[in-house]
Amino acid sequence: MILEIDYSSMESSLNEFSSHLKQVESSREKLIKENREIISSCSKAIILLHSNKIQEATDLIDKALNLIRDLKKFVISDLDRYLWPAEQEYVEACVLKEIVEKKPKISSHLDLEVSHGAYLTGLLDCIGEIKRMIYDNLRRNDIETSLSLFAIIQSFYDQIYPFSFYDNIVPGVRKKLDVGKRIIEDVRITMTEEQRRTDFLNRFENKSDI
Repeated sequence: MILEIDYSSMESSLNEFSSHLKQVESSREKLIKENREIISSCSKAIILLHSNKIQEATDLIDKALNLIRDLKKFVISDLDRYLWPAEQEYVEACVLKEIVEKKPKISSHLDLEVSHGAYLTGLLDCIGEIKRMIYDNLRRNDIETSLSLFAIIQSFYDQIYPFSFYDNIVPGVRKKLDVGKRIIEDVRITMTEEQRRTDFLNRFENKSDI
């Protein structure tokens, strides 16, 4: 007896899956390509913020947000991981801008329209940029501002540290916390030495006035 099999349902399923995979691959390529532009725009914005060119930085940050919004239309299946690096860089630029502008509040992930994971890692990356601001202020002998900025990075670290236990869910968070810890310790040592130097000079000047 010849077994006759109807393959129509199987073929229909495979054709449907093939179409889906083609769509996923096309979306993936779009995300990878546009990701680079977003990261580049945010990196340039960060450089501009350190030079206090806030309006130019804002223009680049706004451009990055519009690109992120557009790319979210292409996030299907599990492709959200390809958007993460761009969102992370965007968070870093936005939060740094808020600090440069001395905003009283740090935006939430909802305010920035990004995922929780990208928000978390973006905040940690911002620690390194704030370190640079601290050193810039120390060179200008602005100890008060440096102390305020140090308090910010310490707060970032302390509030995000509990998430180190979820490194298997939020990839890279533990490594970024380790980097953040080293940065904070380096800054603490530098600021302590600078404070001692300032105290010594003040005492020397006071003695000279006598």
